[in-house]
Amino acid sequence: MSRKKVLVGIDLGTSGVKVIALDPTSGAIVSSAYSSVFTTVTSDGGHEQQAEAWWDSVVEAVGQLMKSIGSLEIAAVGLSGQMHSLLLVDDSDKPLSAAMTWADRRVSADTQRLSQIDAFRSIAGNSLVDAFTAPKLAWFARTRPKDFLRAKKLVLAKDYIGFRLTGIWCTDKSDAIGTLLYDLEKNSWSSELFEATGASASLGLEVRLPSDTRGTVTAEASAATGLPIHTSVATGAGDVPLAALGAGVFDSKTVGLNVGTAAQALLMTSEPEAGAGFLFGSANGKDFVRMSSVYSAGASVLWAEANILSNRPINDLANLSEPGSQGLSYLPFMYGSASPKKSDSARAAFFGLTSVHGGPNLASSVLEGIAFACADAIEALSPSEADFERVHLVGGVSNSAWFQAALSSTIDADFFHVKHGGSALGAAITAGLSAGVFSNEKEAASAMDISPIPRTESSKKEAFCEARIRYQAWCEKLID
Repeated sequence: MSRKKVLVGIDLGTSGVKVIALDPTSGAIVSSAYSSVFTTVTSDGGHEQQAEAWWDSVVEAVGQLMKSIGSLEIAAVGLSGQMHSLLLVDDSDKPLSAAMTWADRRVSADTQRLSQIDAFRSIAGNSLVDAFTAPKLAWFARTRPKDFLRAKKLVLAKDYIGFRLTGIWCTDKSDAIGTLLYDLEKNSWSSELFEATGASASLGLEVRLPSDTRGTVTAEASAATGLPIHTSVATGAGDVPLAALGAGVFDSKTVGLNVGTAAQALLMTSEPEAGAGFLFGSANGKDFVRMSSVYSAGASVLWAEANILSNRPINDLANLSEPGSQGLSYLPFMYGSASPKKSDSARAAFFGLTSVHGGPNLASSVLEGIAFACADAIEALSPSEADFERVHLVGGVSNSAWFQAALSSTIDADFFHVKHGGSALGAAITAGLSAGVFSNEKEAASAMDISPIPRTESSKKEAFCEARIRYQAWCEKLID
């Protein structure tokens, strides 16, 4: 009798590494593991992580997973990673410095300069903001010219892990598009856009499809992680398109909302048009994902619990409040805003705070603020054009009943919770597509754990809707 096979998905997020083992027959998550990643935040807006720390966290998480799954056979490994980071490596495949993550905000002057170049929008399909890789590359070339001369490759997060696992450098179309250095029409790196940053397109890695095989696990990687030597590893994709895949989003009728450290509203489209949001490649390598973001979703929750809620669980405290938080509003713009307006200079704030407000109101207002920002993100996907009918919620914050009620009260659609969805699941599905375990994405998602979210009672719904109106009014005043 052959051993039961599982698919492994590795997701290197901004906060840490999540690894899952997926039973492709039942769709069940057999086991999972997590390891955090340390971030250095500087007073001038720097947000950096060491590539070696990425690998150490992968080794730790995969090692935990391998111990838990025992004798189960691994059919293939898939990779997902935080998008828009900048890691430059030299001709010995060693990082020149720490990686700048998407949250790095030292690059505003370079963003402003590059945003005057129309080619970025016309060639790469997106408007420039600090989060993209292109302004980070320009910043590095300008501020660290001696180090920059030694750069041989521009590397995204999941591709560094892919190299450490297989010894092969490559990327996929979704991560390439996410740099804002990729020509959508020509399906290749853009020499013009690279040159605008002061760099050469020779830095770009070979671009493959997410489900293409990257390579196999080397002896060295096997010894470090416990993954069997020669296990097949898929190229993988950025965490945004794989979050869509892991949320069961396959057409324009369903919006996926992934609410992790940041939140992303995701919609499949065949047209390379960003609308009011941003555009990325899809996990199938052919279509596109339209996305609008909330940069500080789970990050706001973590900050609130650690700094103003005395480490008490935010959901427990929110349940002691009432819808609308007694007039208190929270705007979750710690790292700037993408909707209702794009502003890298916007910052988080509480409005309407009085002496009557206590911990429960602070807790509920944070969850409501995140929910209303997510509602703006969903609406930025151009609902009149998309005509979506369903919203699939996934990610840590989406487990909050208060968040669910606040969000579903303000968006006219049916809401569903995807219990075990997310980028790690998307990575595992991509591994299955690469290995031929699944014939297509819909087949892979047929057994996903998706449950309907009950509608909010009318009185509470009305209070949440009024709270969103207040929230929107404060946004108008805060965001230039």
